[in-house]
Amino acid sequence: MKPLLKWAGGKARLAPLISRAFPGPCKGVYYEPFVGSGAVFLHRRAAEEVGPSVLSDANPKLVAFHRAIRDEVDEVIARLAELPYEGWERRYYEVRDAFNAGPHEGAAHAARFLWLNRAGFNGLYRENRAGEFNVPCGKYAALRMPAPDVMRAVSQLMAGVELVAGGFEQVLPLSGPGDQVYCDPPYVPLTATAAFTAYCKEPFGLNEQQELARAAMRAAFRGAQVVLSNHDLPLVRDELYPESSGFKHLERLQVARAISRDVTTRKSISEVIASIGPMRHVA
Repeated sequence: MKPLLKWAGGKARLAPLISRAFPGPCKGVYYEPFVGSGAVFLHRRAAEEVGPSVLSDANPKLVAFHRAIRDEVDEVIARLAELPYEGWERRYYEVRDAFNAGPHEGAAHAARFLWLNRAGFNGLYRENRAGEFNVPCGKYAALRMPAPDVMRAVSQLMAGVELVAGGFEQVLPLSGPGDQVYCDPPYVPLTATAAFTAYCKEPFGLNEQQELARAAMRAAFRGAQVVLSNHDLPLVRDELYPESSGFKHLERLQVARAISRDVTTRKSISEVIASIGPMRHVA
């Protein structure tokens, strides 16, 4: 099942590979502290690999989108149909202003979120320090939205899922024996000027990367398995997720990314999928 949202660094294509990083279906609770578009969760839920699940993200507007899809998808579909399609480029900034004005919950919010995601440049979600969505209008021959039956199918997969607006610090400590966790944080930048961590107003820097790695180790010692994705850099392999601390580097792969405005500069980049835990036998 493909996600409804386009998302920078989204894992729709890699979801089957990430799923294979786990030994099998989750026997406990499945956690995703950086849910993004929900691509990995949707793949695993559709394959009946996860049951009880806790999905969270530091961006409360994104979590509100998922909550509306889960709880009131028909109203979201109705509100989406009210947004402009003919001459949508001329009204893009009108919709963006309405989105920023709020409220940031409910069906109208979710419909604007999805519309802007499909109409904005390259499907990016970016906020300034004031917490305002500031992605410019995209250039598309036509504006395409998910079909209503696809939205309803995603809603059914989200049924019963707990959604939390908060950082990994809030949910990772809840994981324990038999639980599985997938972490897809904002990646360590390839260069000092290549960082893209502005999907919410609070940045995600090296201190946060280090704390996430420590939180993953603590979860592993409690009996959970944690799988993480990041750029395949010496800093990531040797300092954040070192094998000497119990991490395993399961996959090192080349992934095409299409964030750059200039298509001639878009390249494949190296990513690593790491795993840790459970670190002790749990009866």
